[in-house]
Amino acid sequence: RLPEITTELEKMNENQGKVDLELEEVKKFVKKIEKQKKVVDKKIENLDSELTTVLDHQSEVSAKKNEIDIKIQNLKNKLHDARVSKSEAESQQKIIQNKINDNITKNKISVEELLSLEQLSHKLATISSTRQSTSSEIKSKISNFSSQKTKIANDIAELELILQKSSIAANRYNEKIKLVKSVMHEDYTISQLKDDSKKLGIEGFVYEILSWDKQHERAALAVGSDWVKAVVVPDFETLVSLAQVARDKKLPKLKIIPLNTIPEFHMKMPKTSGLLGILSDYVQCDRKYIPIAKFLFGNVILTKTRYDAHELSKVGYNAVSINGEFFESKSSAVVVDINSKITKLTKIISQSSSVDGLFKTINLLSNHIQKKKSNLRKIDQIHHDSLERLQLAETEFGNASYSNSNLKSQINSARKLGNKFSQRILELKKQKENFSPKIIHFSSTVESLEQRIKLVDQNYSNNEQNSIANQLKLLNDKKSLLNSVHSKIMKELSEEQAKISVVEDRKRLRKNELLSEKSSISKEKIELESTIITFQADMGVSEQVLVKLRGKEQELISTSDTSVSQLSAYDEKLDKRKRKERDITNELNRLVRESDGHDRDLNEIKSKESSLKKILDLFGFDESIETFSVEPFVEVLEKEFNALTPSLNAIAPQKYLDISTGYRTMSNRKNDLEGERNSIWAFIESVEKEKKQTFLDAFDTIDKEIRKIFTKMNGGNAWLELENEDDIFNSGISYLIQFPNKPKRESTSISGGEKTLAAVVFVLGLQKLKPSPFYLFDEIDAHLDAPNAESLSKIVEERSHGSQFIMVSLKDSVVEKAKLIYGVYPKNGVSNIVIYKDKRMPSMTS
Repeated sequence: RLPEITTELEKMNENQGKVDLELEEVKKFVKKIEKQKKVVDKKIENLDSELTTVLDHQSEVSAKKNEIDIKIQNLKNKLHDARVSKSEAESQQKIIQNKINDNITKNKISVEELLSLEQLSHKLATISSTRQSTSSEIKSKISNFSSQKTKIANDIAELELILQKSSIAANRYNEKIKLVKSVMHEDYTISQLKDDSKKLGIEGFVYEILSWDKQHERAALAVGSDWVKAVVVPDFETLVSLAQVARDKKLPKLKIIPLNTIPEFHMKMPKTSGLLGILSDYVQCDRKYIPIAKFLFGNVILTKTRYDAHELSKVGYNAVSINGEFFESKSSAVVVDINSKITKLTKIISQSSSVDGLFKTINLLSNHIQKKKSNLRKIDQIHHDSLERLQLAETEFGNASYSNSNLKSQINSARKLGNKFSQRILELKKQKENFSPKIIHFSSTVESLEQRIKLVDQNYSNNEQNSIANQLKLLNDKKSLLNSVHSKIMKELSEEQAKISVVEDRKRLRKNELLSEKSSISKEKIELESTIITFQADMGVSEQVLVKLRGKEQELISTSDTSVSQLSAYDEKLDKRKRKERDITNELNRLVRESDGHDRDLNEIKSKESSLKKILDLFGFDESIETFSVEPFVEVLEKEFNALTPSLNAIAPQKYLDISTGYRTMSNRKNDLEGERNSIWAFIESVEKEKKQTFLDAFDTIDKEIRKIFTKMNGGNAWLELENEDDIFNSGISYLIQFPNKPKRESTSISGGEKTLAAVVFVLGLQKLKPSPFYLFDEIDAHLDAPNAESLSKIVEERSHGSQFIMVSLKDSVVEKAKLIYGVYPKNGVSNIVIYKDKRMPSMTS
């Protein structure tokens, strides 16, 4: 509203000259009418004097006959003097008119120059605004480019890290797959056929179809270890086609069992003690695949002991003990299964396509990184060009502003010159108007003298009395005409004076209204600014108090579980008080706005009352005035109303209502934005709180695991500490170690072997938080003594149930815990490899 009032006042000031000119013209017209009135009054007086003279002359015509000649001569002299004075006044008036025309011409030239300067100033202001907006746009682009540059740089760093890790993983899996494929085990055959099992008619594999309990596993694997990876097909034709496919693909080894060719077999149990039954009865499968179970295990008797199985083999039965000792019929050999497993090399071989796809993805990722780097270089170049454009735009903006200030000074000078010309023209017009009544007076005097001379001449005739009567009639007619003209002039004069007073009072009233509204809005602006400053200061103090309260809150969280509920209760109370504070602030703002509106309404009413009193005083109204007919004034006011109606702004009340509604709407919008800002701050605080809590939970988990593992390894203590608990994200973490009978020290100030042990403990502590499928350690026990190496091997063995550990070691205590060992030794200058596997591990070679 304040800019609109300022703009309206400026427009009023700009239009002041026009209004003043119009008022001056009206006033000039009034003065002209007054002068005409004076002339008419003077004419009436002259007529009255002439009438008196004629009447005196008529009464004294006979007595003054001798004086007529002298009087005629005097009149002729006066006529001559009057004509001379009239000619001088007319010539002086022409000179003044020429000066007025010259000044008007000069004023027009000055006005044209002023208009051209104002147009040029407007163009410069437009250019200056354009340059300023261009600078702002370029600055925003520079900011966007900077953020894009930072984001792309971060993306490149992350992508390069991903590329590095994925390359390492792909190479590791690729080597493993190459090793398995080079063995050409029957698992390779399974992996090649498994993808097309439905097309080839494969029902499944024996180890997938059959299953058994844990207690019978040793016996089942001892008997059927050669057949567990055989392929099961429905008929012999499928067997032949599958064998042809295996030959075409040059697969290393393949066993096939057709279901429809398995003969029915029923074995009679010998009547001997120590028997558990036929082994096929302890194998589970679908009813469809029972012949396979009988084919593989139906001719084998399950016994309790090795002795019972051996005795049965002597009498012609195939027998196996529950511990996995298999004795064939009448054979002196035995097959013992201690801890064999069904190998899962098929899964590793099937991963080869995924690894190939991973290599392709790595190449695409590398190309994407190169494109990102190219985009980063382009953004750098655009950023540099934008900086140059910004410097050029700011330079042009400065030049335009300087030129605009110079033009404004020239415009002010031109306006002053135009005002001087206007004042000079007004003065000359006043001088010209002063000569007009003189000329009229001289003209009337000449006319009067001529008539008097004519009358005096007529008095010499015999019809002197008739001429005197005619002259009296003529003078009376002139007097009546002048009286009518005088009444008309008086009426016009009163109308023009009323117009002037109404226009001036209306202009003054509107200006006072705008100034009062401007002052009230300015006061409201100052009060709001002071309130904002006070709230900002209170906000700084509140933020400091909030930081302290957050520190206390963290202490309460770390020391007591019950403080969480108390903290939530305090948060709820704080939210309620904040909402209450916002409601009170909104209500206070609403009351202040209502008070300002009432003050403005009161000022408007008072100003209207004073203006109406002035108008009444101007027309001579007071409290003791008597009643009279107002019809003449009503006619004058109706004429004035009809004249002013086209220039009135009929939609001004609606505009005022729209502006008031807009002001209230913007106030409500401001309150809504403040509420949204508070909700955003609350959301940010909740995110920060959740982030901090997540970090502290992870920190506590790793800290507990490190304490547990380190104490278990050597009986010492190890723990983590935050360097600054009040600012955990901008500070570091200290890793403190205390070996038995030694003081506590940081991890950076301990020996090499101690650092190795501390690092291994830290890695194992991280495993608790986020386990990895594989861990690769390269001689981590090289600097450890025997007890620590033994403790390390136990910890690694415990953790190997959830992850796979691959270690390079020379310590016996570590090697003896391994399930699979690769030994490297030189022979004739060539490295050779020896493999040792735990008997409980499944076979990896055929």
